[in-house]
Amino acid sequence: MNEITAAIAARHAQIKTLQADIEALQRAATVLSGETTAKTTTARQPTTSPAQPSARRKRRPWSAAAKKAMSKRLKASWAKRKRAKT
Repeated sequence: MNEITAAIAARHAQIKTLQADIEALQRAATVLSGETTAKTTTARQPTTSPAQPSARRKRRPWSAAAKKAMSKRLKASWAKRKRAKT
């Protein structure tokens, strides 16, 4: 039973990592498409209690491999745009 619990916890961690990667890619795509941040922001959900300060989730820091992968993707995208211009 402990093995199943550990496997589920590992999958949840992977899902959170993938969701963070998706958000980062969406932000990068927005920047690369030239859209302004005013268009891409979404309305905040009202909190249940206005007197209670909003609790923000802490983001997991990027690993070196994730940074390197994002760097490769962005450089490839920039090179593609540069080739398209010339």
